Amino acid sequence: MEKGRVTIFALAECPHCKRAKGALTKRGIPYQEISLSTHPSKRTDMLSLADRLSVPQVFFNEKHIGGADETLALLEKWDEEGLYPTALERYQKEVESQSGPTDPRLAIPTTPPVVEKPPPPRNESEDMIKLPGADGQTVTVFEIIKTLIKKMPCKDRSYRLKTYKNSFKGSEGVKFFMMHYGLSDVKEAVSFGQMLQKRKILDHVTMDHDFDNNDNFFRIQPYMKPKVLNSFRVWVDRVESDAMALLNRLNKLMGSIISKATDGNGYVDYLAAAEDEKYFTFEENVCELQGVSMASMDDKTKLAFGINLYNLMIKYAFIKHGIPNSDLARGSFYNGVSFNIGGTVLSFHDLENGILRGNKKPPYQPTVKFLRGDPRLKLVLSKPDPRIHFGLNCGAKSCPPVKKFTVDAIEEELRIVALAFCEQSDNVIVDDDKCELHLSTILNWYQSDFAESKSALPKAVVNYLRGDSKEKLQKMIESKKDIKVKF
Repeated sequence: MEKGRVTIFALAECPHCKRAKGALTKRGIPYQEISLSTHPSKRTDMLSLADRLSVPQVFFNEKHIGGADETLALLEKWDEEGLYPTALERYQKEVESQSGPTDPRLAIPTTPPVVEKPPPPRNESEDMIKLPGADGQTVTVFEIIKTLIKKMPCKDRSYRLKTYKNSFKGSEGVKFFMMHYGLSDVKEAVSFGQMLQKRKILDHVTMDHDFDNNDNFFRIQPYMKPKVLNSFRVWVDRVESDAMALLNRLNKLMGSIISKATDGNGYVDYLAAAEDEKYFTFEENVCELQGVSMASMDDKTKLAFGINLYNLMIKYAFIKHGIPNSDLARGSFYNGVSFNIGGTVLSFHDLENGILRGNKKPPYQPTVKFLRGDPRLKLVLSKPDPRIHFGLNCGAKSCPPVKKFTVDAIEEELRIVALAFCEQSDNVIVDDDKCELHLSTILNWYQSDFAESKSALPKAVVNYLRGDSKEKLQKMIESKKDIKVKF
């Protein structure tokens, strides 16, 4: 007889999954995980067992406990009741001593995990920098930029009432090259600096002067455009032809950084994430997006790519610039922080409101993002889908079981995230006694994407509900009564 066990359906990058697993681990209770990241086909089993679309979903043998909140509530109840000296002993008596799950849907997968195809090889020979000095050692652009970030004496400097952040004087650069590489000749240090400038590893702060042994201000490339996220380097290497595969690899790398910086309660330490050695690798790799053309994508590809890009860059921006904590800061963040995609610089509002929403006005803004003549108009989706709002953020108490949107399954994936969002009581409550529909503020901000008017929202939202909530709202609609919509 198989021993009883705890089974968790989870995603690799889900903070709520980590919170549930952390609560079990804290009490010494073992569990087995069914990862929807490596075995996405198990999503169907989870849905049929739990009748829920979000993760985590936790089972004690074949008993469904619920998501992270329900699991923590149960464990805390065990702690308070004190029927056994420890929660572990209670688990051993009430769960492990029983027969393990026999339902095949709870079986731990034995098939190989989904494997992403490897990236094409880099053009490393064209990416090498010959260091000054007698030994003729060579390093990659990545290595030399990392060295300059860590060791070049950069600071904020002023000239004619203007401040140039993270800059250094040419003379200081010369001194650094001489000391760091053991040079005795000033001309050799200047020549090396000019070569780095030609290779776009450093430049004059206004790009007006060649590097020299003087008081002109220079910056390392990562500091040239601080508001452009993926500007660690100028990308001159090969560009992956499969843009979706490139994003998947970047998401996986970011996921490992975020996971390491997430504590047992699901909280992310973004300052710690910035100190992760893998973060430097991500900073370089994400610059490959400078060579990806969204203009050449069809609408389905652009939709899936755009959602994945937004969700990746939000995490990156939180690490690099912090989380905005006021209305003014949020406006500056979503309009000011940007990223370079195929030579086109886009802010978060540009991507969401300009491209994914079909160039509609952002909430509380007087005009659309892209005005007549803007070259970015060619990137706008011809038929925007309002369900993007359920896929762009994960601010709920649990995460939808879709972290990676795909071109082939984008319709089904949007259906799932819409259902998952609307089954959360934080987002949708159907009160048939009072004939009220309580909705997330998101549906207020973007009401025009879902319905022509506030009164038409119930007919739109009912399409995203399941079970009792759907049945109740449908009856309210059919009753012809005035449904009060509240946010």
